[in-house]
Amino acid sequence: MAFKLSLSRRGFLLASVATGLVSCGGSGNGSATLRIGIATAPDSLDPAQGQFAAAALLFKQLYTPLTNYGADGGLAPGLAQSWHMSDDGLHWTFVLRSGLRWSDGQPITANDVVGSVRRMLDPTSLYTDVGDFDLLVNAMDVLTGVLPIEQLGVTALNDTTVRFSFTAPLGVFGELMREFYPTPEHIVPNAQSKWPLPPDFVGSGPYVVEKASLYEFVLRKNRHAPDPPLIDNIYLSVVEDAATRARMIRAGDLDLAEDPPANQIVSLQTREESRLYSWKSPKLVYLKVNHKHPALANIAVRKALNLAVDREFISEKLFADFSDPAYGILPWATSPLLESFEERIITAKALMTQAGYADGLTLTLLHSGELRERIAVELAQNWKKIGVTCHIQGTDGQGLYSFIEAGEFDLAMASFDRGLKRENWRMIEPFASTGFAANFNWTSDQYDQLVADARTRANPVERDWLAAEAADLIANEAAIVPLIFEKKFWLANNKLSGFSSEIPPDQWRLLSGI
Repeated sequence: MAFKLSLSRRGFLLASVATGLVSCGGSGNGSATLRIGIATAPDSLDPAQGQFAAAALLFKQLYTPLTNYGADGGLAPGLAQSWHMSDDGLHWTFVLRSGLRWSDGQPITANDVVGSVRRMLDPTSLYTDVGDFDLLVNAMDVLTGVLPIEQLGVTALNDTTVRFSFTAPLGVFGELMREFYPTPEHIVPNAQSKWPLPPDFVGSGPYVVEKASLYEFVLRKNRHAPDPPLIDNIYLSVVEDAATRARMIRAGDLDLAEDPPANQIVSLQTREESRLYSWKSPKLVYLKVNHKHPALANIAVRKALNLAVDREFISEKLFADFSDPAYGILPWATSPLLESFEERIITAKALMTQAGYADGLTLTLLHSGELRERIAVELAQNWKKIGVTCHIQGTDGQGLYSFIEAGEFDLAMASFDRGLKRENWRMIEPFASTGFAANFNWTSDQYDQLVADARTRANPVERDWLAAEAADLIANEAAIVPLIFEKKFWLANNKLSGFSSEIPPDQWRLLSGI
């Protein structure tokens, strides 16, 4: 089932009433209920079909991945209790925990894992992380229909052991499996089943879905969960408006809400009835540069535009405490821009003259509105200092990416959020030629090779060196214009606890205090 929501005034009132009922009545047995507000609805509760960030968030509550995120974001057991890579890097073997059961009591076996891989790599699947399996033996031939799904390089050696075989070393596979959610083989093949919706929902995570509608989800503790939650019940409201979510926290109608309004960040830090939690995040806001544009194909112009961005002002003045300046594509990189903004303007002017645009250049900048427009206005002011006239054009998110995919843009403000995928090698992936952000007519064989090499390495230090080299390459070519890294925020009532200082509370099983 696909969920689509636009929360009307009537819908909000209904959601508020329902929240109150759940808060007061709980599940009828006195157990605690955690009330959470999120910005968008999931498009599916099926890991093979869901593509939205909200779906990925729900998957973490309803399914246990093969490996998991620890409280610090590192690698931890999931369904598998142990795993290892062969000496040649071509095989990974996972041993499942003993006694695992689905929420309906059926045993979880290696055959469920094998069946899930086959299902997610079926040519009809919408699985978003199919690239995690692209080196699996016969994966490409299966995806294109050349070979049957049974010839994929994944095998159940016995009831608790699964082996993956690859055409080339894949040192990061253990980390990739933190986002792979096996599904029950005894449910999925049943064409008559309404899975994964209640009352037929079957999962392996800390919670199961008891109720699902357009704007609310009721989750109950899974008594067979391998990692049980500390809070028994969750009432999840989809509330699209950020200010409304913040008001519901202050009014006591929600216990936890994601992404409060940027213009309230400072004031929310001092309120007594709630607590604002923040994390540095791999959420990059940047400009896509159309390399087919005659002027933007010139590296001198691209470097001039990049130099003439006052990131510090954008981050510290426009969005105080909301973001950090982005000097490259790695969130924790230090500034390579040693000169002051005024000195960089002088250098940028010289580059524009060198490129043949001493008399000026006119460009159009697309953005998706709201906060992005404020950045666009500041960029236009910055670039006026180097003779660039910037026409600002606003659209909605869907319209923005329609223009980008059609190649009908000069500059376009875009963003992506890697969520808990915080490793440096994850940040360089989107800009590879096969990456999801590679739609601005720039490619580099050297960059692609660095991304591929990073994925082969089991040693995280080696991966970081390769990621840094890739980040330097894209910066030296000024292939994009990085702007800011937006922080991740959750607003909570004062009673709620269990927050990690390292990663956002995407795993609700770790929360307590209600």
